[in-house]
Amino acid sequence: MPYRLFPFTRRITERTVLWGLVIGFGLVVVLLGMAGLVAVRDSQAIRQSSSGLVKEQLLIARLLYEVQAEEDALAHVLHLLVKSEDAVSRARVLDDLKEADRDVSRLAIEAAQTPHAGEWRHLAHATQAFSNTAKQALDYDGPLPKNVLESLFASHDEVVKLIHDLILQSTRHLSEVNEEIEAQLKDLADESKILLGACFVFATLCAMLTIRFVRHSIGRIRWQSDELNRVSWHMLQTQEEAARRFSHELHDELGQSLAAVRANLTRGSTHDLDSLRNDCLSLVDESIANVRELSQLLRPVILDDFGLDAGLRWLVEKFAQRTRLNVTVETDCEGRFADETETHLFRIAQEALTNIARHAEASSVTLKLLREGKTIRLSISDDGKGMPPEDEARRSSLGMVGMRARARQCGGELTVNRVEPHGVCIEAIVPASAKD
Repeated sequence: MPYRLFPFTRRITERTVLWGLVIGFGLVVVLLGMAGLVAVRDSQAIRQSSSGLVKEQLLIARLLYEVQAEEDALAHVLHLLVKSEDAVSRARVLDDLKEADRDVSRLAIEAAQTPHAGEWRHLAHATQAFSNTAKQALDYDGPLPKNVLESLFASHDEVVKLIHDLILQSTRHLSEVNEEIEAQLKDLADESKILLGACFVFATLCAMLTIRFVRHSIGRIRWQSDELNRVSWHMLQTQEEAARRFSHELHDELGQSLAAVRANLTRGSTHDLDSLRNDCLSLVDESIANVRELSQLLRPVILDDFGLDAGLRWLVEKFAQRTRLNVTVETDCEGRFADETETHLFRIAQEALTNIARHAEASSVTLKLLREGKTIRLSISDDGKGMPPEDEARRSSLGMVGMRARARQCGGELTVNRVEPHGVCIEAIVPASAKD
């Protein structure tokens, strides 16, 4: 795994994978739910439309049935006027005419919400006209004149024609309603196909992205596990090398100095005590210097006493003295932070400077420690030869692995970027947790 910036820079955990699965399959469920809601909405709209059309058609059918009954009543009235000479029958005719006018007017009012309300009003006027003509005919004694008969038949024919037209219009309207319902059903089927197809495509895409994310996360977790193993092995090696170095330093330097002091103190001769005393003081001073150097190698005391800002400035000063490089320091973090944060950032800077001294062949180095809101940004850049090729980076990236592990341990991330025209910038961003 190369040490350049990875698509997932933060630590991947089981919780991260779980959230990826929840989001991925949640999107699939949302898409299917949306498809179901749209289908239910369309079906409800069609059901309501069909219900309204059916109610309307039932009303029209009832009105037509009743108006046909009124037509029969008017035909009976016409028959009585033409054939009967009985006065009682004529009185009953008036009652039938009034009832017919009242019923047809009521039907016209009920038909006001139908598509043929105008025709129903026209029928009510025609029925009223027939009733007026019939009432005029009742004033004649004996056979009715020809012109009165013709007027009666014409009025009756107008009523019959209007009722017949209403029946034909109702039939056509029923056919149109049937075609409209079929068209709505066809539109619903087409929309459902398109919607289900789109949902299937998006669901497949979400599933593929989820699988890819999980696969990528598993690879990232495996890579992190490999890094941890390498860091652990590197730490064991470092500890062993440190133990060997301290063993040699203690044996060769401190041990010999103390042995020389002991030899001076156990000499039998008391001549030249001043020279002997000076020799012992020189050996003790040398031993103290060695002990201090070993102590600084283990952990700088200045880091514990004065904090990260002073520790980094001391580190850069020692680095500049040792390498003769031009080092620039920019920092605005004079406060104290958590011990773990200060230690890890110090070790990251120490490792980065060690890599620059060993591999970069740089002439200048810039170290920045900046406070940005609730985070700390540590960056170390140089103008050296840049990052090594990928295969070489894989072989010599134990230091980089350790720095990434330290950044993640602080809850942050570490990135490595190229600097134009040449050079490398190592940047660590971690939460700014205050010292307890």
